[in-house]
Amino acid sequence: MKYKVGYIDEDSLEVAKYEKDLRAYFEVIGYDIKKGLPLADLINQVYQSDIDLLMIDYLMVDKGILIYNGDEVARAFEEIKPRFPIVIFTHEQNQAFPHVDNPFNICDKAEVKDDTIRFVTKLSKLIEQYKGFVSKRKDLINKLLDKGEKEGLSPQEKHELLEAQLELNNLDKRSTEVPLQLLTDKKLEDISKTTKDAEAFLESLIKKNKK
Repeated sequence: MKYKVGYIDEDSLEVAKYEKDLRAYFEVIGYDIKKGLPLADLINQVYQSDIDLLMIDYLMVDKGILIYNGDEVARAFEEIKPRFPIVIFTHEQNQAFPHVDNPFNICDKAEVKDDTIRFVTKLSKLIEQYKGFVSKRKDLINKLLDKGEKEGLSPQEKHELLEAQLELNNLDKRSTEVPLQLLTDKKLEDISKTTKDAEAFLESLIKKNKK
């Protein structure tokens, strides 16, 4: 299954060009960009597109279609999904460098033609790094919850559990789900209650045997 890469460019021909160049490796998703499109509306399109990585053209104000460049789009989307993999795509790295928060995320458009495999590998690694971050924390959460149900958790383990779920929850500030850490708190309360009930039951058996 191919990763889905969203590509923001005010020029639909550019989107079609790179969709063609990269279609063997990724499913490239374009967006409906019209003159004067508000940044918030563009961000909503991206948020709803279920992508694995976002690629943004840097210079988008030169044709008078949009009033913001790629660095502003990246910043706005990172407010919602802070760790999400984003690439600033440009022919003019020196122009973009002073304005982009993370210059390591800048990729030269020429790289797609000059060294396609290197470019594809770079994007794939960014996606896999993000997915790995999520996966490790989910695995830790499942492991600790399972242990908690069976034998209880130490204060340190409870802290690790809440911290891991808070990190996952903070990956998407717009999520309408019940905060994961609150669910964990409830789960831990249930575990604690079960443990106390079991201890009380054992204590009653011991007292009964002593009579």
